[in-house]
Amino acid sequence: MRSVRDLAEQAKQLSVDERRQLIEELVRDLTPAEPAPEEARRAGLETWLALAGTGHSDYTDVATDKYKHLAEIYADNHDRK
Repeated sequence: MRSVRDLAEQAKQLSVDERRQLIEELVRDLTPAEPAPEEARRAGLETWLALAGTGHSDYTDVATDKYKHLAEIYADNHDRK
C-alpha cells in the first residue's frame, strides 16, 4: 500500500477537475449513508426496548406500597368485627 504522502504527490499531477473528482470520491466514502426509514425506526425501537425496565423513581405511590395499604385496610376491617 502506498503512503499518503506518495498519493498526495501523485494527486498533484492530476488536472484540477480530476482533483475535484478525487476529493468528491473521498468525501463520499467518508460520509456515512443515512439508514433507510425502516432501519432507523427499528434502531430507535431497539434502543427503547433495551432501556425498558431500567427506570427508577424515588417517588412512591399507592401502587408501589399496595400490599402495605391493603394490609392496613384489612386490619381496620378485622378490628371492627
